[in-house]
Amino acid sequence: MTTTDAEPINFERELQAALERANDDESHVERDAVTFHPSQIAACERQAYLGKLGLKDHTDILGTFQTGTLIHEFIEENVGPQLADAEFEKEISLERDGVRFVGHTDCYDPAANAIYDFKSRNGWYRFDPPKERHLDQIHVYMAATGAEYGQVVYVNKGDLEVRTWPEDGLFEFDPDRFAAIVEKARRVRDAIDEHGFATCESEVPFDKCGCFLCGNETLTFD
Repeated sequence: MTTTDAEPINFERELQAALERANDDESHVERDAVTFHPSQIAACERQAYLGKLGLKDHTDILGTFQTGTLIHEFIEENVGPQLADAEFEKEISLERDGVRFVGHTDCYDPAANAIYDFKSRNGWYRFDPPKERHLDQIHVYMAATGAEYGQVVYVNKGDLEVRTWPEDGLFEFDPDRFAAIVEKARRVRDAIDEHGFATCESEVPFDKCGCFLCGNETLTFD
């Protein structure tokens, strides 16, 4: 074995720096009371509030975000051209009862009038779909496009194995679920109107609810 006095490249540091450069801190941030992205309002009220106002610190999970993005891009670039009618990254905008939903669908199939939403996973341990927040998110896309049907497509990051919910087929749009999502958005909107933007954790107008996201949140305040 040979040794050298030369300083080795610190790939751990360089990769983290690259992730931070690639991350857009303002992506999905909406500093108003009425605008929500589907991934935000699918969470609990506290997490929806923190996410839309850009108050969550994602530094420790940028790698998770990046691998998910790479899988989405691979599907769009390599599967999309084989599906002539499917629309990937279809822009949506919907106003309902004083709140606005904006974003992009993963995949819309006009032939079946169906939305497909991709979720990447680290394997299948404790895989018990669907998560309620995944159903809430896809319901916003369905409402915004007028889609009657949907499917959540889970992709294993390790080998790109796919499992879906429903396992065989599509589920129908539930107007009552979407109405509940709109009401949740209205509660977050009203809290912002009443309390403004939090400048420290004690000013966040919603308590932790006990969900996974609340239990693992890290915050950032300027």
